[in-house]
Amino acid sequence: MTFEQSYLGQLRAQVGSRPLIAVGGRVLIEDDKGRFLIIQRADDGLWGLPGGSMELGETLLDVVHREAFEETNAKLRDVTVFGLSSDPEIESHTYPNGYQIQSVSLLVHGFLVDKEVAPDQSETVAVKFVTPEQIDMARFVLPERRTFALWQAYQASGHFQIV
Repeated sequence: MTFEQSYLGQLRAQVGSRPLIAVGGRVLIEDDKGRFLIIQRADDGLWGLPGGSMELGETLLDVVHREAFEETNAKLRDVTVFGLSSDPEIESHTYPNGYQIQSVSLLVHGFLVDKEVAPDQSETVAVKFVTPEQIDMARFVLPERRTFALWQAYQASGHFQIV
């Protein structure tokens, strides 16, 4: 689906570049070596996590599975919902075209079903598996930087993370 066909794209056609609130999800996809899949975004060249906005008729878990597959060809198993991020200081993003968004993102962890991942070459131009320590956070999308720490906090405490 193109951006113009998406629910958010249809809203944009009506409201222009006005800031929007979008509900969606992002996913930490872990391989069998304990590494996480990160993506290089086509729009700004920054690295980030698979994820995106909800479409009409979807659940938040549908979003996570769809976005993981659309952006990286990844299928997930053993999905764990571990947090919700809505802090406007973190979840606000301006795209290269000037569109502004404030996200409410469900944070999910899942394991990769098979190893055949690939960028879609539309939203994602590269994919790679890394440990959190290997990530250059200066080249990582701001709203997604804290996701790894929130996953670690969830693992340590067992408490759902809300920020």
